[in-house]
Amino acid sequence: MIATRGVVASSLVVAAMGSPSLALAEDTFQAEAGLSYSRLKADSVRQNTAGVEATYYFDRLPTRPKDYPLEQTQFVERIGSVSANFGRTSLHLGNTQGSRNGSMFGVNGEYRRPDTPMIASAGVESLYSGTQIDARLYQASIGAYVGKTTALTLDGSRAMTWKKTISGGQPFSEFNDALTSIGLSGQHLARLPGGHHVAFITGISRETRVQELAAPEKNRSVFLKATYYPTTRVGLKVGVLFDRGDDSLAEGETFEAGAKMFLTPEFSLDLDFQRFNAKAGGNNDNFVTIRALVRF
Repeated sequence: MIATRGVVASSLVVAAMGSPSLALAEDTFQAEAGLSYSRLKADSVRQNTAGVEATYYFDRLPTRPKDYPLEQTQFVERIGSVSANFGRTSLHLGNTQGSRNGSMFGVNGEYRRPDTPMIASAGVESLYSGTQIDARLYQASIGAYVGKTTALTLDGSRAMTWKKTISGGQPFSEFNDALTSIGLSGQHLARLPGGHHVAFITGISRETRVQELAAPEKNRSVFLKATYYPTTRVGLKVGVLFDRGDDSLAEGETFEAGAKMFLTPEFSLDLDFQRFNAKAGGNNDNFVTIRALVRF
């Protein structure tokens, strides 16, 4: 703490002498890292995940923007990034089947620049569940800013699962199923009277599930998410997603609510709750995530 105060005092002295670079560095950040915890409840199944995550931005971003919410800094300033995450999972299958420990990790890269409207991103996530099923998710998108704080993107993803078996005394993995999604999404940040803000994210997509020895199943989904910012440090989020089609396990509605608060310009807490109500009934899920992040 004493050393930090010394750096700040030195920066002020240098700024007074006509060199503002150090003082400017005090008001910017280029990385963000933190911890997260999530819990999934689906009938008798429970999965807990504790993880770490980090993001590096390709240019410095303002820590205290005056005319838009802190959460929207990357979107407004149009700066690219690379991020990674790692988590340990604990899957409880019920009293008769016990629990399984696993892990998950992912990386993602995002291209944005202030001098171009282009947006592009790509990422991969892997899950080793500790059971006979492992999964991997590939994601990519490309789009552009069509306004100062409005963007449209074409999104694609492919999730695949493998079943681990043993043949001839040797372990190997065989294809279980794949889910491919193609969609269009949009994002907009608007300023309200009184200096408040609201952010909208909406999209539509088409999903195709392919399983071995089964006909492909096709679903369609549409979602809308809105975040209201009464101040630049607080965001209150609600959202809904509707899914309809051949895959009865995926058909239903997902409702989301959450809040994000910056306790300081550098430290934030995020709470998110999602509930999936299956159209067929008997397949309802609850998902809760808590996240704490530090910018530096």
